[in-house]
Amino acid sequence: MSGPRFRAFPAALAPALASVLALALLAGCGTRLTQDELVAMNGGAVTTVPGADPAGTAADVPGAVQADPGAPAPDPNAAAPGAQPVATPVAGGTAAKPGTTTATTAPGASTSGGGKSSRPATAALKTDNKPLTICSISEMGGPAGAALAQGVNGMQAWVGDVNSRGGVAGHQIRLVVKDSGSDPNVALSHARACVENEGAVAIVGSMAPFTSRGMMGYLQSKGVPAIGGDCGSSAWNDSPVMFNQCPAVATNYWSLAAEAARSGAQNKKFGFLYCQEAQTCAEGKRFMIDEKFVAQNGLELAYSKQFSLTQLDFTSECSAMKSAGVTAVTIVADPSALQRMGQSCSRQGFNPIYVLSYASVYPDTPTKAGLANIRLALPVVPFCCVTGADAENETFQRYLTSFQRYGGGKEPGPAAIIGFTAGLLFERFVLGVAETTPTVSSAALLKAAGGLKKETLGGMVAPITLTPGQKTPDTKCWSVMEARNGGAFTTPYGLTMSCRK
Repeated sequence: MSGPRFRAFPAALAPALASVLALALLAGCGTRLTQDELVAMNGGAVTTVPGADPAGTAADVPGAVQADPGAPAPDPNAAAPGAQPVATPVAGGTAAKPGTTTATTAPGASTSGGGKSSRPATAALKTDNKPLTICSISEMGGPAGAALAQGVNGMQAWVGDVNSRGGVAGHQIRLVVKDSGSDPNVALSHARACVENEGAVAIVGSMAPFTSRGMMGYLQSKGVPAIGGDCGSSAWNDSPVMFNQCPAVATNYWSLAAEAARSGAQNKKFGFLYCQEAQTCAEGKRFMIDEKFVAQNGLELAYSKQFSLTQLDFTSECSAMKSAGVTAVTIVADPSALQRMGQSCSRQGFNPIYVLSYASVYPDTPTKAGLANIRLALPVVPFCCVTGADAENETFQRYLTSFQRYGGGKEPGPAAIIGFTAGLLFERFVLGVAETTPTVSSAALLKAAGGLKKETLGGMVAPITLTPGQKTPDTKCWSVMEARNGGAFTTPYGLTMSCRK
């Protein structure tokens, strides 16, 4: 088989990726399905303070608590939304038709064919109206911080939105944000403090590719769920208390190989560079090279090398790839390392198509030297720039509006949508609890996992089906953004997602 095959589908309701340091279909085959087809297959208290800046700092977000005031501010750079998506097919696949949308009947409600909601009417929900405390234990400092910080802003935007609506099932949300500095031991200490001192019912929206495993054992021993997060660690699919809104790490890497195969590159010669600092980097090598994800997608692995994220110059790597005839490259790196590589390669006259994870880029990355052509694989729907009918998706509009008001005063970057969808997943858990009991506890949230059947969070993720006491399964789907010739990111398939079989 020469390469991956896809079939077009409109994402009527639905809408993977590795971490900042490890980005993140059957042999060479894949699919693009409608939401209905996917469903069938997968058989703080925050309201604006009077007089506050509506841009939405933590202080402006009702219920948000910035537990680590010394954490660095996010620097996602400015996005340039609104560019027209590319409608023509790229090599190796067929362009999908932009998806249609069906309005949800409640924030975060799951919908299925015909626009019917699987969620009960608000009047049917039980509530004691008590506020809920949740914690986000995220890597806002350290090597991951620059790319992941807007994930926390995305969570704050979700908190601001739900609290301005009266909370989730009557529960105002109090969000406590803690910075682990990318240290697993610090993350564990924060998890203990959140559960034992703050009274958190769940850890939600943690952007923690380095540190999620550091807290996993403790949370499991205490029966406290971690709901939604960075999508870049295999920990999210390794514990019955870890619930992911994204595909598993294996799919994150598969998506990179699949998108490289249909990126429009001049040939099938592929270069793969992976960092040495994290477990997820080693997982990248295992999937892409040892398990032959590259070859299964019809590509030739013409160059591969491990590198350090602190490496300042990539001249030797760029020269070697140019000599090998490489035309598409994936580098598992943070945005700063990627930009250093782009500069080095540009000086060598080597300008490939970069196929990347969300955590490797800022919105303005395509304007940087050597990085004019990028194919981006995301574990949820695109972070911006959706046009046409898909742009009217009610939950996607809710995300854009909430982030504008509470997201920190900047345009959303790739991590923002990750944080917001983590909040949506927690919202769905709370609504599930409210179907049977007025009191939200950690135990009740774990039990509510059984109510998530083919859940798309209003069309923002691929269908999720959970079973209490079992690990989160791989949803096997991703969305695509791209930038050409130094232009802004666009969404060639809108909210349509691609899937591996």
